[in-house]
Amino acid sequence: MRKLLGIIGVGLLMTIIAACSTSKNTGLSRRMQALKTQYNTYFNGNEAFKEGYLAQRDGNKDNYMEMLPYYMVGNKNTVKLGGGQFDRAIEKSQKAIKQHSITKKPEVSASKRRTVKGKLWLAQKEYNPFLYKAWFLMGNAQFQKGEFFEAASTFAYIQRLYATKPNIVAKARVLEAKCYAEMEWFYDAEDLLNRAQRDSFPTSLNSAKAAILADCQIRQQQYEEAIPNVEQAIKRQKGSLEKARLYFLLGQLYHQTGEDQKAFKAFKKVYSKNPPYELEFNARIKQSEVLSKGQSKQMIAKLKRMAKNSKNKDYQDQVYYAIGNIWLANGDTLRAIWAYQDGVDKSTRNGIEKGVVWLHLGQLYWEREEFVKAQACYAGVLSLFDKDREDYKEVNERSRILDELLPYASAVELQDSLQELARMDSVERMKVIKNIISELKKKEKEEEKKAAEMANANNQNRPGTQNQGGNQQRPGNQNQAATQWYFYNATAVTNGKTEFQRQWGTRPLADDWRRNNKTVLAFDEETEEEESEEAETDSISGSDAPRDSLGAALSDSVAAKAPKVELSEAEQKALEKQKEYEGDPHRPEYYLKDIPFSDEQMAQSNTALVNGLYNSAVIYKDRMENFELAERTFLRVCTDFPDYEKMADLYFNMYQLYARFGYPAEAATYREKLIAEYPDNEHAQLIADPFYEFKGRYGKQIEDSIYQVAYDAYVADDYAQVIANADYAAKEYPNGENRARFMFLSAMSRLSQGDDSKFLTEMKDIVTNYPKSTVSELAGLYVKGLQNGRLLASGRMNNGSIWERRSYLDGDSIAGDTLFSEEKNCNWIFVVAYERDSINENQLLFEMAQYNFSNFTVRNFDIEMEKTEGISLLKVKTFMNYDEAYIYLHRLTNNREMAQKMEGLKMFIISEDNMKKLTRGMSYADYFEFYDEVFDRVGKLQIDEDMLDTPDVEIYDPDDLYDIDSEDMPDIEDDNDNYIF
Repeated sequence: MRKLLGIIGVGLLMTIIAACSTSKNTGLSRRMQALKTQYNTYFNGNEAFKEGYLAQRDGNKDNYMEMLPYYMVGNKNTVKLGGGQFDRAIEKSQKAIKQHSITKKPEVSASKRRTVKGKLWLAQKEYNPFLYKAWFLMGNAQFQKGEFFEAASTFAYIQRLYATKPNIVAKARVLEAKCYAEMEWFYDAEDLLNRAQRDSFPTSLNSAKAAILADCQIRQQQYEEAIPNVEQAIKRQKGSLEKARLYFLLGQLYHQTGEDQKAFKAFKKVYSKNPPYELEFNARIKQSEVLSKGQSKQMIAKLKRMAKNSKNKDYQDQVYYAIGNIWLANGDTLRAIWAYQDGVDKSTRNGIEKGVVWLHLGQLYWEREEFVKAQACYAGVLSLFDKDREDYKEVNERSRILDELLPYASAVELQDSLQELARMDSVERMKVIKNIISELKKKEKEEEKKAAEMANANNQNRPGTQNQGGNQQRPGNQNQAATQWYFYNATAVTNGKTEFQRQWGTRPLADDWRRNNKTVLAFDEETEEEESEEAETDSISGSDAPRDSLGAALSDSVAAKAPKVELSEAEQKALEKQKEYEGDPHRPEYYLKDIPFSDEQMAQSNTALVNGLYNSAVIYKDRMENFELAERTFLRVCTDFPDYEKMADLYFNMYQLYARFGYPAEAATYREKLIAEYPDNEHAQLIADPFYEFKGRYGKQIEDSIYQVAYDAYVADDYAQVIANADYAAKEYPNGENRARFMFLSAMSRLSQGDDSKFLTEMKDIVTNYPKSTVSELAGLYVKGLQNGRLLASGRMNNGSIWERRSYLDGDSIAGDTLFSEEKNCNWIFVVAYERDSINENQLLFEMAQYNFSNFTVRNFDIEMEKTEGISLLKVKTFMNYDEAYIYLHRLTNNREMAQKMEGLKMFIISEDNMKKLTRGMSYADYFEFYDEVFDRVGKLQIDEDMLDTPDVEIYDPDDLYDIDSEDMPDIEDDNDNYIF
């Protein structure tokens, strides 16, 4: 009996061991693999996913002053949270798939009858009944990480792998659409949901579908259409915090569509869910905003009480932003400005909330044409906004315009004020000055009080600081914040950055940022001296801008002309005292010194004023395209300063203004005035041409055509034609967009004719006069190379193909290192190369990500996009050696579907070292020739697919499969627990 039991035990043990193998497909092996998947690798991965999700949820920071994104991962900073846990979830999912996947077909008897159900079961490609959850876990972890391309590829592959299971396919389609929505592929997302709806679609996925549609509609600002979808999705949303957040979003949507009563109720539901204080606080603020009509005073009083609450000391910007919005909704712009300004001044966080308040304040100043104040606001906004915001481009453009306008608008504002003071009697003038001084002192006291409060708060929050006897503190702690090194003090750095942008505008990070021309070329010592002198003035000010914001130019001029007189000691002390008073803004003398009392001072003030008016008007016309303001400013110059030295230029600008905005009669008037009064002016001669309007209308197309003819002539070595076309364009279109490129072709043609002197002269002109052109940097390299003693190989560029482009200078320091390497045992890259803007790059990126995921389940490859001059690259990396890269290339090019999609693109493999040399004097054509000669010469590799760790998945025809017993077809429970909508 014992012997029999032993035999049975051994038999059972052998059966269990056999069931642990994925090479057999039996009912026991399927159940064993499902069990091991669920309670081993999948369990650990799912726990890691939960930890990552909680880290994202708890660390998410929404900007409640703007429309919330539907999903938390829509916030850029939230995506960065929980990354390590999501990586672990992906790793565990991949491990579960690799170790527990059953793809071998079960053994069935040929005598078994066929049924539809049996055929479908045998037609599946994966037999582990639990493994689909590992696939979904991996896709959801990729989504939460912000890897939307990879997640979409995962869900697309799930649909193919589980094609015989409609519920799984429907779920995967919904999640793929969710990824498309986050990538802003709205049409694709909605199309995928529609196709899913046409097929078998479980009702349990209706709320998930509604959530995705709401996400698409909110991103496209289709707020009214989004409301019913958000309402449906909230019903099945799990988690009180998530639900409270969606109620806040719903309230925002109601408010945007004018349904304020519903918005009030939605915001009330937010704090009924007991959310974090910040969310509850913002819900209460929004309630005050939506019920402001007819109850403005009550709501504003309520908000001001909230501002006084110590719990809300860090939310002052949001409180006053809400107050400003209420005043604005009631048509009181002035009080709205005061409220927004209070929000900026009392903000303690220097975050996105302050940026939003600043933006609204700047927009109001812009609309009121108070551009000096608007410039400070927009400069502050740029210091707080991320570049990926939708409105960043518009804000940045306005900031640039205001930076250009600032010196002229400031001059106009200053001189108008000074002249108004000069026209007052002494009593009235002194009254105004005393009011200014009183306001200054009041503002200084407020700033001192705020600084003291902040310092006190810092001391209380600093470790090691405690109160003793009410006011005493430990020695060494007082004023520590003030003595902390600047770059370790985040508040000081932020304030310094903001102050810099107020004064200088938004500047790119660059050396010699105050210089107008920062090209690589330095002609000689004389040029360097001239540039250093230029650096002493602001590059945006221009020659007509005043040197000092307080009109110091006027005082300096008078002082320079005053005769030198020997003074007594008493007179010297009195003079010193006078200078001291004039330098103190708390003294009347500070303001009196710049007022133009004499005729000479008034003349200088008028010069600064008229220059400011004229240059401001040009910016209003050309940069702002504000017809009414430009017309009003130009006409003021004509009326107040009829003898202005630039009156001819003003007439020409008036002619352009009226012609551009559709006033032909007025345009003709100023055209005739310009020709009649200033016949020798270059603008007069230009518009006297009977074909001027035709050239103005079609000039760009004509110049482009002339340039194309010149370029074709250059390619054909017809240098005389190139030079002739360049000369004609210089005469007819001296300010054309192609001017620098004409000069470049002309210079290269002259070099080919042996005229090195004219070549150098024209290249210098390009760098000096067209520093921002596309050819300026290349021209600078040519000239700098010649000045350093290098010799030009020839003037001929290989323009036949972008694939044959290479460096043009001999003697380059890197030229000796341009031989390609034959090394195989190093990192290699697979590259897809194509001409820039010739294909849909997003589609290419998606196809490659999906191909990688579908064919290389265990091995992860990174995909990078890179743009070079004329050529774009998609790189798949990194392969450990040549053999791996070759196998990848071979598999992809032999995949019929991918081969069709990649038709017309150049695909090749290259080592990382050789890739660097393509930018150092070698062309793509050089590398293709090298590769064909070196690597094709050694013969093709024997393909070993296991080298890239590719799973073995076979495809079967259902008609060739047979039925098996129903006990081998376990039911699969389908649920939604493993991903979050």
